[in-house]
Amino acid sequence: MYKFGILGVGKMGGAILDGVVSANIYNKNEIILYTPNELIKNDYLKKGFVFAENEAQLFKESKIILIAIKPQIFDEVLPIAKAFDFENRCILSIAAGKSILNISSFFKNATIVRAMPNLPASIKEGAITVCANKENELSSDAINILSSIGVVRKIKETEMDDTLALNGSMPAYAYLFAKAFIDYAVEKGIDFDVARDLTCAAIKGSMDMILENKDTPIDTLINNVCSKGGTTIAGLNKLYENGFEKAIYECSLACSKRSKELGK
Repeated sequence: MYKFGILGVGKMGGAILDGVVSANIYNKNEIILYTPNELIKNDYLKKGFVFAENEAQLFKESKIILIAIKPQIFDEVLPIAKAFDFENRCILSIAAGKSILNISSFFKNATIVRAMPNLPASIKEGAITVCANKENELSSDAINILSSIGVVRKIKETEMDDTLALNGSMPAYAYLFAKAFIDYAVEKGIDFDVARDLTCAAIKGSMDMILENKDTPIDTLINNVCSKGGTTIAGLNKLYENGFEKAIYECSLACSKRSKELGK
């Protein structure tokens, strides 16, 4: 039996595969893949990976199976899995909106790990939330797999929707935040590359400082940058006056609400 199987080797499935191999979690001969896409298949075959003939072989011969297909085709692709018993095996799903209950309806007796990665996982800088129906060695192994592409945090499944703004959707919000500053600088005549590099470096460094100073309240870090009557406080006051924090709250709330709607 293969230690790790992947159903769907698209952008995220491929990123997790790359992370696993780069981190030496499994060797290529311990991994089996399946996708109906012949171009993707041929590309990975050239790299020395093993492919299953179909979904059934993948389900039958894998210890931990990553489900990396679109949730819209679950009902089309996964019913064949009902023919197998997944006792002492693990299903790792990254399908948005698909609950553990829904996933377990296809995979009898399996340890189910539901995860929400985000786009930076493609460069091994992901922020990933996970929850599971069982705490065991298999679920730990699944979390270890995800750790190869970023930071993993365990949450309750009921928290999946309310954390979505913090990881799954966050890249778009962070990109917009950066873009607004870059656009302002360019309007003032600053070279785009200079504006982009300074903005991204400043944001990344500032976030790293939060993590390096975990016992320091974030409000303290904000105050450390400000001086009375200075440039930073002048800008911050405009953010406060224009409802910046309220806008972020409303953004997070709308993201969570829509996630709950899509999950029904």
